[in-house]
Amino acid sequence: MNNNERLVDDNSTVSIPGNETTSPVERKKVKKEKKSGITIRELTIIGLLAGITIALGVSGYGIIPLGPLNVTTLHVPTLIGAIVEGPKVGAFVGFIFGCYSLWQNITAPNILSPLFINPIISVLPRILFPVLAYLVYLLLWKAPQGPRILVSAFMGTVFHTIMVMGLIFLLYADMFAIKMNLSPDQVLGSIVFLSVTHGIPEAVFAAVIVTPVALALRKVLRKDSPKKEKTDAVTSAATTVVGEDANKTTEVNKIKSVEENITK
Repeated sequence: MNNNERLVDDNSTVSIPGNETTSPVERKKVKKEKKSGITIRELTIIGLLAGITIALGVSGYGIIPLGPLNVTTLHVPTLIGAIVEGPKVGAFVGFIFGCYSLWQNITAPNILSPLFINPIISVLPRILFPVLAYLVYLLLWKAPQGPRILVSAFMGTVFHTIMVMGLIFLLYADMFAIKMNLSPDQVLGSIVFLSVTHGIPEAVFAAVIVTPVALALRKVLRKDSPKKEKTDAVTSAATTVVGEDANKTTEVNKIKSVEENITK
């Protein structure tokens, strides 16, 4: 006889729904499994921020030529996605950013474009830096939201610059020297100089833009709801679970009563 059935008489059974035999722990596991993928809201935000990234690039406001490198603002939507929705959304938007950078260096090359045709330089850092920015955001959990987001955006941009320029030095130091007409001894100093002169303005710009936008979005999406509301929600959920368990107990008792009556 199935575990979900109880004997009523010799010829009939009463089925008990499977949900009644599922423990709260099992239900929580099911909910976690459902949440493991990408939600519709996350997909919507990824699409929106990816569209803004491409629009910035196509309009010319996303990649600004400055000397041998391009000063970029394309990282701003990526940082917003990471800080507002988490590293998963940030990494997806960063991937779009990296792919656009790769395409830009192929179709509109500059002196250092041969280096950026390698996805390890043009794509990989753009996937990783929003994750690092989100980790900074988590580490500053005691700080007020404004400074917390500002520092996260600033440091995320710094990580981005360090990874891109660091990979150039590790993989293409000789080619960089040739393209820039430098001796091998001057490569490291030149990369550090370009990192500071390009990276710091990008970091300041990102901090100034990302902070108010991320604050507004987190408020609209209720990411920073008061603890009292969260406590009330937990209490309400617990009360609901207790009520459901009580109802199930009542149903089981009714079934037992029917069994006893039939037996008599």
